[in-house]
Amino acid sequence: MGLLGREVLVVGAGPLSARRAETFLEAGAYVRVVAPEVSPEMAALADRAGAGASGSGSAGGVVVVVRSFTPADLDTPWMVHVATGDARVDAEVAELCEARRLWCVAAGDAARGSARVPARTEVATPAGLVRIAVDSGDPRRSVRVGRHVARALATAPAGLRARRRTEAGWVALVGGRGDSDLLTVRALRLVHAADVLVVEGAADAGLVAELDDDVEVIETAPGAPAAWVADLIAARRAAGHGVVQIAASATLAAAAAELDAVGLPFQVVPGAV
Repeated sequence: MGLLGREVLVVGAGPLSARRAETFLEAGAYVRVVAPEVSPEMAALADRAGAGASGSGSAGGVVVVVRSFTPADLDTPWMVHVATGDARVDAEVAELCEARRLWCVAAGDAARGSARVPARTEVATPAGLVRIAVDSGDPRRSVRVGRHVARALATAPAGLRARRRTEAGWVALVGGRGDSDLLTVRALRLVHAADVLVVEGAADAGLVAELDDDVEVIETAPGAPAAWVADLIAARRAAGHGVVQIAASATLAAAAAELDAVGLPFQVVPGAV
């Protein structure tokens, strides 16, 4: 369910509720918090969002109402998050939400709720951020699994290619001979995010086998004019492709000079020493 511009009721104002409220804010929700006591974390979030502990505030921010929950609090929200630390109150809120057909996240007992908030993490890739959400039924386990997936993508970066074309692509010049075992981790991440791989001579069969079937592999003849190769790369980038050129250490500087000559922005990743 999209939360942009919609109200989320958070019952309870402890540290966990503050973290979840921040997640709802990031999704564009208007967050209303109801609790008899407010943790420092929730008070700080309300201050950052432009609303203090009061009974009113601006839409799109956080309103904290300092009192106990009442059934009337369920009249306006699209979704409810409850984490009061009191199992009786949490159960009451969850049951009322079920009767009113409101989505409810019961942080203290996920089985009571009708929705869950997954653990989230993100990985920066050459093609943009990849956001990961994990729900295992155990919040702490979900966090650990998310971190493991993020580390795996950073070190074994299969499947990082973007599928939607941008107006302009990107170019990386990587030092090496194309053997995936000898490429740096950063270089390998770029190769797996690329739509086009340009190598001098025959491409390493092991590296090509790791790539998606629709990645274009261009094998240039040894001694091919560097200016011609640079123009070819410029054309692919203009079409919105991510391009990686692998060049041996001895020719890396010359390849960079030719890319500069055609006015291409690019990054250089030297090979392993």
